[in-house]
Amino acid sequence: MGKLKSFVITFDNNKDVYQAGEIVSGKLIADVTEGIKARAVRARLHGFAYVHWTESHGTGEHQRTEHYSAEGTYFDQTLTVWGKDLGDKTGENPTLPAGYHEFPFQYQLGKKLPSSFEGGIGYVRYYIKGIIDRPWRFNHTTKCAFTVLDMYDLNKENSAMVSCFSSLLPSPRRLCFKIATFSAYYTTQMQSRNQNSKTLCCLCCASGPIELQAQTDRGGYCPGETVLVKGSLENNSNTRITKTSARIMQTVTFYASGRSTSRLHTLSSAVGLGCRGRTSGNIGELVLPIPAAPPSGLRYCSIINITYVAQVRAHISGPHMHLEVYLPIKIGSIPLTTPYGGFLSSEYGPAIPGVPDNLGAVAAPLPPPPTYAAVTGGGANIRDSSDSKYTRGQLTFAPQYMYYDWSQHPQK
Repeated sequence: MGKLKSFVITFDNNKDVYQAGEIVSGKLIADVTEGIKARAVRARLHGFAYVHWTESHGTGEHQRTEHYSAEGTYFDQTLTVWGKDLGDKTGENPTLPAGYHEFPFQYQLGKKLPSSFEGGIGYVRYYIKGIIDRPWRFNHTTKCAFTVLDMYDLNKENSAMVSCFSSLLPSPRRLCFKIATFSAYYTTQMQSRNQNSKTLCCLCCASGPIELQAQTDRGGYCPGETVLVKGSLENNSNTRITKTSARIMQTVTFYASGRSTSRLHTLSSAVGLGCRGRTSGNIGELVLPIPAAPPSGLRYCSIINITYVAQVRAHISGPHMHLEVYLPIKIGSIPLTTPYGGFLSSEYGPAIPGVPDNLGAVAAPLPPPPTYAAVTGGGANIRDSSDSKYTRGQLTFAPQYMYYDWSQHPQK
């Protein structure tokens, strides 16, 4: 790099994961072997969402490719840490002398920011770019991304379920224990249940129906926790159900120009029991660990949405279509607690499904301290159209999310 031996970005206390509302702070560090004529050294902090994909329409010589894109900016702030202010064209430009230089910076994040997310054709990205602004020459630039987390609290997931359970209260005075907490508790603690059935046809004959019923142990989880799926099979056909399977599916939907497109990802999977024809049985207990993943909804982002379901499938032998059940779940950042305090785990909860004893669940042991874990699958290249071929830095990035490691702190 000639006169510039190195130019890097460091974060104070090596912290590169921030919650919305926190202060991002660090240093631009330049090691200069010979004086560099420059207007200024600047730090650009940029947070934005971007979506782009293409679709082919028509056939043959009439085929055309349509581009769909959208962008939203959350902040774009340039801080001058040495030299002239941005836009100042007066006087001589200073010289950045030879030597080792540290230029501190800090920036206050807004409180309503979506979590970082990298999804190939769309992303929510936050980065810092260091710039040595040189007159009449290409600028020296260095870049690195950092993670921002929207702390999605499962305990604040409200719904109309309060009215469904208000009849369980013996008197209106019992409502004094905070209805909002009661509602949030039921939304995410309640099991996600569903069932489906189908009839197999062979020529002109129809078999008896096959029925699949499944449920999760609750409706809200955090990365590091496990989804427990149970269910039953009623096989009134003569065809064997070879097995059942379950998986956590993430659906990411991207929006642009009045259109949308979706991508599906399997986060974890498990295999359960099947049954012979004219019999019934349980599918077993299917354990689905939740890896590091962004929270449901991707709040505050209008062009990307994320949803999660537990898909349960009965695999039917022969050429028949499989029977499937979908169980919606929520993934958050802060674990679910009971109305009276204490965290829930997969083995704790009301004795009667949907109805807590004395309007409170049994509190599980406290969860392990949260850590940060990067998403699997490698990092994304964060170079974009704002970067020149001279841009250096940490150009590969994988977001990190809150993770509760139960491997050393078991839920059971």
